[in-house]
Amino acid sequence: MGAVEPFIPLCRVGAALGIDPVRSPGASLRSRTALAAENLLLRKQLALYRERQGKPRRASDPMRVALTS
Repeated sequence: MGAVEPFIPLCRVGAALGIDPVRSPGASLRSRTALAAENLLLRKQLALYRERQGKPRRASDPMRVALTS
C-alpha cells in the first residue's frame, strides 16, 4: 500500500480535470443572481481567512451563520 499512496493526489487532480469539461456548460447556464451570491460567499470566506491570518481552524457556529447570511 505504501507505493500507491504518492499517486492518490495525482489521481484526484486527474479526476478533477476530467470532470471540469462536464461542469463548465452547466456553470455558463447559471443566473447572474446565483453567480453574485456565490461571489459574495467566496468574498466572505476570503475575509474570514485573512482575519485569521491563514491559520486553519474549524469555523465556530457564529462564523458559519455569518457566512450564510
